Amino acid sequence: MTIGLLIFSDPSQEQYTGADRFETAAASRGHQLVKIYEPYLSFTEGHILHQNQPLPRLDVIISRPNFIEEPSLRTYAVQMLVSAGYKVINASPSFAWAKNKITQHVFFAEQGLPCPRWGVCRGPQGALKIAQDIGFPVILKVAFGTHGKGVFYAQDAETLQPIAEYLAVRDGNPMIVEEFIGQTQHKDLRVFVLGGRVLATMERTAPEGDVRANTSNGGTGSIVNLTNEEQDLATRAAKLFDLDIAGVDLIRSLKGPLLLEVNSNPGFKELERVTGQDIAGAIIEFAVQK
Repeated sequence: MTIGLLIFSDPSQEQYTGADRFETAAASRGHQLVKIYEPYLSFTEGHILHQNQPLPRLDVIISRPNFIEEPSLRTYAVQMLVSAGYKVINASPSFAWAKNKITQHVFFAEQGLPCPRWGVCRGPQGALKIAQDIGFPVILKVAFGTHGKGVFYAQDAETLQPIAEYLAVRDGNPMIVEEFIGQTQHKDLRVFVLGGRVLATMERTAPEGDVRANTSNGGTGSIVNLTNEEQDLATRAAKLFDLDIAGVDLIRSLKGPLLLEVNSNPGFKELERVTGQDIAGAIIEFAVQK
């Protein structure tokens, strides 16, 4: 079987998609993997070109949206591929909704999914008012970010002010002000959901001097068992965005599990190392079955 891997960057950034692991996993199962770079795709009526050559027929395409900018400018590639008859994993336009953390929070609220208290504003005055209502310390987040970039910790008003001023002038986009849950001890849960079920999970611990547990920033993963409530929350969050492949981040609080965010391009190498599971292989097999 010939499997396409749709990478939303040029080759220099493909490491964030796990492309090397997909190549190994596909080859070990007797499949050919073809890497497709979204910046090199072009579409005209009746024709799809990749690097100025006709795109070959592929049995299935795995979409790995490794971008952090405004997602509405990226969905056309998947839509055009689907229109041309290609089967795409993570094809729904909602993969782009999951790229916007503000949209995520709105969806969580609409569906009644538990998460830390939060608010949205565009400037320092609004950020301060939300933080005062929630209570310090707080977390400030930009709408588009990955690997923990664009996530800031504010202990008090003096810390918050320069962060909020910077975010207000950086690009003028609204920012999220979120409750900091101190009892987590700088830990969270990364739950990998594939095809509507929990495939693997780990607990992540932030490095010394940081509140972000992302393993890309030096956080470390360890084995953990999920409760039924945590599994249910993770699968509901993935289903909310209609994602075949999702990384769902949760924290354990005194109120129970709380949802932080949903990732449509979740990394899995640290998860493979911690759990010993072949995540790339499971995704390949899922794509073949689809």
